[in-house]
Amino acid sequence: MSGIRHGRLPHALVPLAAVGLLSVGMAAPVAAAGPAHRVDCRVTRCVALTFDDGPTPYTAPILDTLQRAHVPATFFLIGPHALRYRADVLREYRAGDAIGDHTVTHPHLTRLPLARIEYEIGTAARQIASVTGQRPTLFRPPFGAFDARVRAAAAAEGMSVIMWNVTARDWKFHDPPVIEHRVLSRVRPGAIVVLHDRYATTPPAVPTIVRALRARGYHLVTIPQLFGSAGELSPGRVYHRGP
Repeated sequence: MSGIRHGRLPHALVPLAAVGLLSVGMAAPVAAAGPAHRVDCRVTRCVALTFDDGPTPYTAPILDTLQRAHVPATFFLIGPHALRYRADVLREYRAGDAIGDHTVTHPHLTRLPLARIEYEIGTAARQIASVTGQRPTLFRPPFGAFDARVRAAAAAEGMSVIMWNVTARDWKFHDPPVIEHRVLSRVRPGAIVVLHDRYATTPPAVPTIVRALRARGYHLVTIPQLFGSAGELSPGRVYHRGP
């Protein structure tokens, strides 16, 4: 779950796996994401949809929508979830989606000692790689909480820190029309949108978001695609929006 502030978790939430201390996410190389991966987002209206906290039982419906529309996205995975829902991770990877690291236990990293920060990021990366065969190059800190130590730990693993500039707050607003409105009223070219494949009310909002963005002339891309024409993403650097 992303967002700086969270209240109590609603019943629609799939609990974060407290399984041992396992791992999370990765940035998959773009496979067959279609024309979007050739677009120059410095001159074309691009938006990157990103999803945190999966995979969960709600991931497959989102993938169904994205794949029917031939839309790539970026998924930031909780390590134990990736190990549990391997088929969904492989489905993301093979579809050309980007897969990023979202830690093992989804903690506030800035409240932890350095050794634990390194554990959360590094172990998650290894877990994801055990499913896809590729290590992540993207990292999203839980709750959007990072400091110099978190950046350094991500850099040591070869990962860029990917934040966002548009949030639906779907962890708070469990109503598809509200989720749709919050995204569509805030999107601008280069936007990084954060959603969650962890709540039952998010998948129903995704088809409308995709249709509306396309109707406005946006190209929907992954995070690597968003920055591809502007140069490589740099390990340890923080990105809030595209070019």
